[in-house]
This record gives sequence, structure tokens and C-alpha cells, in this order.
Amino acid sequence: MDEHAKDFDQIHQDELERIKERRRLAGQDEGDPAVDAVGLALSGGGVRSATFNLGLLQALHRCGLLKRVDYLSTVSGGGFIGASLTWFMSYLGRDFPFGTSRQDRGSDILYWLRARGKYLTPGDGLTVWALIGAILTGTLVSLLVLVPVFLLLFVLLINIDLGTAPFFPTVDGRHVADNNLFAWLFTLGVLVLAGYLVYSLVFAVSTRWPAARRCMFQRKVRERAGLALMLAGLALVLGTLPLVYQYLAQHAAQWLDAIMSSVSLSGVVSLFAGFKGSKNGNEAKGGRSVLLSLGLSLLVYGVFLWFYHLTWHMDNIGWLGAALLLSLILALNANINHVSMHRFYRNRLMEAYLPCTVAGVPQEQADACLLHEIPQTAAPYHLINTNIQLVGSDTPEYKERGGDGFILSPLYCGAPSTGYVPSSEYVGGSLNLATAFAISGAAVAPNTYATRSRPLIFLMTLLNVRLGYWIRNPRRPATKMGKWSRPWWYIYMFRELTGRFLNEKRMHIHLSDGGHFENLGLYELIRRRCRYIIVADAAADPDWTFRDLSQVIQRVRVDFGARVELDTAPLQPDPVSGRSEQAFIHGRITYVDGSEAELLFVTTTLIDGLPEDIYGYRRAHPSYPDESTGDQFFDEAQFEAYRELGFQIGHRLCNEDDDEPLAAAFRRAHRLKPGQVE
Repeated sequence: MDEHAKDFDQIHQDELERIKERRRLAGQDEGDPAVDAVGLALSGGGVRSATFNLGLLQALHRCGLLKRVDYLSTVSGGGFIGASLTWFMSYLGRDFPFGTSRQDRGSDILYWLRARGKYLTPGDGLTVWALIGAILTGTLVSLLVLVPVFLLLFVLLINIDLGTAPFFPTVDGRHVADNNLFAWLFTLGVLVLAGYLVYSLVFAVSTRWPAARRCMFQRKVRERAGLALMLAGLALVLGTLPLVYQYLAQHAAQWLDAIMSSVSLSGVVSLFAGFKGSKNGNEAKGGRSVLLSLGLSLLVYGVFLWFYHLTWHMDNIGWLGAALLLSLILALNANINHVSMHRFYRNRLMEAYLPCTVAGVPQEQADACLLHEIPQTAAPYHLINTNIQLVGSDTPEYKERGGDGFILSPLYCGAPSTGYVPSSEYVGGSLNLATAFAISGAAVAPNTYATRSRPLIFLMTLLNVRLGYWIRNPRRPATKMGKWSRPWWYIYMFRELTGRFLNEKRMHIHLSDGGHFENLGLYELIRRRCRYIIVADAAADPDWTFRDLSQVIQRVRVDFGARVELDTAPLQPDPVSGRSEQAFIHGRITYVDGSEAELLFVTTTLIDGLPEDIYGYRRAHPSYPDESTGDQFFDEAQFEAYRELGFQIGHRLCNEDDDEPLAAAFRRAHRLKPGQVE
């Protein structure tokens, strides 16, 4: 562990000192933030969450509640607008930037945000073609790096002659390529499978003795049997490539390319059938899961057949040498964080939510907004939630969850699994706000809870389909040799392909969307035992399962011993009208030491008394306000439908005539009238 790494208790104390400073600057009593801290969590949900929470922030500021917020914990889309607030109020030292009244039309900044609901294709030369070009560039570079390596491997498997391999089948009575390593792979698969059968029989017989009936003995037997089956299956699948290819060549030579393509096409069809009918927030189950797995497997097998086809007809490997040289040059010099879609995504987010033009500062200022240089003002202390991918961890908890909550903040960066280091020291203090909140929104990444399929991981890695970020591990301090180091392409591609070594001990770690660990931002506020917590859940949840809420309740109980109690029934919409009784509810949190906190849970739902344009938008778009998170292209009408919904819900939450807006908000959520006591 880095000697500069801090434990969480020290981090929390430093944060509390910063919050005391925030309160003084906001003209409030310093109090004791250790027991009365106020936290606001803005959930993931892409531009939908950013826009809804923009309206909510406007309402909270208008009633005077926002100035009471000490912690701002954001995830993914909530981080878009949270970072914008931090940029203006903390880094630039401005007043609340988004406006709160209709007279000022919401300010120039709000006008800017509204005009950039399609932030990925904002115009001014950055059209949909620029987006397509960025995707193709990342894919092309990845293919140029990885495909030559695979082709070299196939050349070796085809041309290394070890003599005739036993057990290798014939095609139409003839031996076909039975002396290369593919044939020996097939033989190895047969032998391992036979060994597995013998092993199983020996184990069955051995159970007559007490030693073989012991739990640990049988555990080792099962582990070895499972490993044998996995190796046998992989060897047999690869070993069949010559058989399948030669059979197609002999019986359908003129259709060979088409048939190989049809293998991939059938995979696409299976994928489509698997995805058809799926809904936001639900993973594939049952028959759909089978179709997805089949489709992905066929796609990967089709890719392998093409590799075999290219190398089988390769008479001159000189061009392969040139391709390998190009691959090596790119692998040594190209930075995956800048070549993949991450950088395009990050730059578009920065231009939209950290606007220099309307802020009246040089364009380079947003890039120069380093996390550790963000000063404390009256604005909340910002916690940006990301996920460190740990599918290869030896710790069962991390492996099962697939990651751990990794925070990026002005004071510290890190996670319990890696330890925390001062932001001024992490990666040389070079991490900036734009990169941090873009990482928090990196929803597309291999090896997440939604992309753990091996064939899918292979395809995503091969095609460089990712928004995640490779970065230095806080627990691995830079050495003289390592100060300039970054993850080497071949190494981290292998880690992504296999999932191995994606753990908390490697020199470099992979960070992705904070929602891959916890999508509400509530987890870190409960870790800090905030006394009052407001959670804005703007994730797509068309079936009203409250999956994100259920998950975080379970995790804070397991990790912190905290009990969260609340009833979501009033939030469920009427099946006929589609409207809910209320859009926010009151709950309680009991910490492990017996102290209690109040929770106010806000969600995106339609209620009575909203402006008619919101209902009109719903009639035209029945999935509103739970449209797909994949929709990152908001026009003016869609933007206003979500922003106004957030503002109206926030307005109902607050009592503008009350001298204590925080207490009023929790009273209202608890359905109590002002002055009434519990």
C-alpha cells in the first residue's frame, strides 16, 4: 500500500473540516457536521437524469434549501449537472448559475444547456458523422492492434507440425490438417474430457471411504472438475475450426464466404431475438438469455472462422510482419483513454456542462479545472462516484459485485479496496473535473454486471467498445521507472478479454460508470452518516421495481450495518391515469451505533397539478418520464419536459414561506403539516 494512502476515518475528518468552511462561507452556523451533515444524491440516468435534476436544483435553490446541502454525491448523468454546479459555484466562484425565475428565462447558462441536449452531436462541425467517425477510429485502431496478434497465433497453430494427432476426425473419410496445433488442441480436449470422466468415476468409487466424503476434499474435486471441463470445451471448440472450415470448403466452396458470414449473421439474428422485448433495467432471462448467449457465441465463432480463412490462404507472411510492426507501434504509443470513445464522450460532456463561452473564460479553462484545485465555497462538497472493475479479484465480495465504489473528489480519490490518496498526489494531481465526471458516466464497458458474457466481452474488447478509463492504482505509488507509465495495450486488452487480473492489486485499474456499483449516490452519504439525505432517483424504471434503491439498501446493511426504512407504495402510478399519489416519500436510516437519519426519496413520476405541456408530452411519448437511458439526444421539448418536471416536484417539496426549508421539505415528505409534530 502507498505510504501516502489514508484510511477513511482520516478522509472523513478532512472532509468535515471542509464542510465547516463551506458553512461559514454560506453564512451559516458551523455546527457539528459529524452529526448534522446534509447530503444530496443525484442518480445516474444519462441526460435524462441531468435534466430532471437541473430542475430540482433550481427549485431547491429557490426555496433556500440548496445552501444547506453539505455533500453533493453524484453518479453518471447526475454528475453531468453536478459537475456543472461545481464548475460555476466552486471553481469559478459564481452564484447559482441556472436561474430560478421565469422572468430571467433561466439565464444564458440554462439556454446553453437546453440547446445542447444533443451533446454528442452539438453541431458546429460536430455532427452525427463526427460521432460515427470517432467510433470507427477507435474500432479501427483496436483491430490494427489486436487482429495481427490473433493472425500470428493462427499462423503458428496451422504451421507448427507435431505429427499426426490421434482422435482427430476426418472429413469425408480424409484426414484434414491433422498434424497442426489445431488438431492437437482437439486431441487435448478429448484427452482432458476423458480424464474428467475417469476422474469422476474414481471420485465416485472413493466415496466409500470417509476421507473422500469430507467437505474440503469434495470442494477441491469440484474445482478441478470444473476447470477440466472449461479447458476441454475451449480446446474442442478451437480444435473444430479446421474441420468446419474444410467441410465448408469441400461441400460449398463457392458459398464459403457467404456461409461464414451467415454464422455471424445468425448470431446477429439471435442477438436481436434476445434483445427484442427487453426493458430498461432488466437483464435477459430465460429463453431470451439463451438466445443472447447463442448469438454472441456464433458471432465470435464466425470471427474465428474468418481468422482461420485468412491464415489458411496466406502464402506470404511478409505482410503479416508489417502488420505486426504496426500493431506494436500502436500498442506502445496509442493511449486507449484517448483513442476509444471515452475521449470524444468526455470532450462533448465538458463542452456542454462546463461551458467556457457563456462563462466568459478561455476555452482551455475547463481542461485546466483540476480536482485538487477546486476551492471550497458555499457550494456543496462534491463526491463523484465511479466503479473500479474487480471481476478478477480474489476477494469474494468484490468478485461477486464486480467492483467497488471508487470516489473522485477535491480532497481524495480511491476506494476501500485500493485505499485513498490525496487528489493533489493522485496521477501527479493531473486528474480534472471533466475527466472525473465523464468516467462516472462511462456506462458502456466490458466486464460489468450487464456485460459479463465471455463472447460479448471478446467482441467489445476487439472492437474497442468502451467508455471506461484506465488509470493508476492508488495503492501502487509511482516509481522512477513508473512515473511515465500507462497501461500497455496488449496487457490491458488481455485483462479485459479474460477478466483475469482486473483486481485491486494491479498497477493500473479500470474505472467505469458509478452505476455499475451503486446508481443512486446514496452509498457514500450513508458511509459518512449524514443526518439528512435527499436522493433524486432519475434512472429509467418503467416497471417501478426500484431496483437501484433495493440494491443500495441491501449493500449499506451488509457493509455498514445501516437499516433503511421507507415505503415506495405512494410512488407507484395508477395503472389507468399513469399518475402517482406523490413524487417523494420520507424514510429513516438507523446507523449501526443507533443514531438515526432522515431520508427524502424523490423520483421521476407524473402527479396531479403539473403544467399541461408535461401531460401533452406524455401523450405524445408514452414512455415518458422513463424513456431509455440510451436516448442521449434531447430536443427542446424533451429537455423542458424533464427539467420542468424536476422543478415542479422540487417546488412542491419545498415550502418557500418556511424559515427552515430543510425541515419543511422533510415534513412534507412525511405528509405532515407545518407545526405538526411526530
